[in-house]
Amino acid sequence: MLLLAMAFVMPLAFSVWNALLNNFVIDKVQFSGAEISILQSIREVPGFLSFTAIFIMLILKEQIFVLISLALMSIGVAIIGWFPFEIGLYCTTVLMSIGFHYIETVNQSLSLQWR
Repeated sequence: MLLLAMAFVMPLAFSVWNALLNNFVIDKVQFSGAEISILQSIREVPGFLSFTAIFIMLILKEQIFVLISLALMSIGVAIIGWFPFEIGLYCTTVLMSIGFHYIETVNQSLSLQWR
């Protein structure tokens, strides 16, 4: 069930976030190219820090870790509309990105374990 949830929720949440980025950010928040560049740069910072998953997995099982990551990603995408200003959008993007990058870090390992 967890693999099915990962296979369904992760692409859905990322697609929703990507659609929001192209519409909500330009129409409601009125970002220009500079702010979108900053947003994309901030979105990649958790990717550089995904090595910290090793330390988190010393405390949590991989299955619990990926469930928490799915929740972080989903929450980050779900609350994006309630923060229609620059800092709010940056914070929700970081939350979504932390979940996304941690899911991608352990995705292949979990898939191989349950094959």
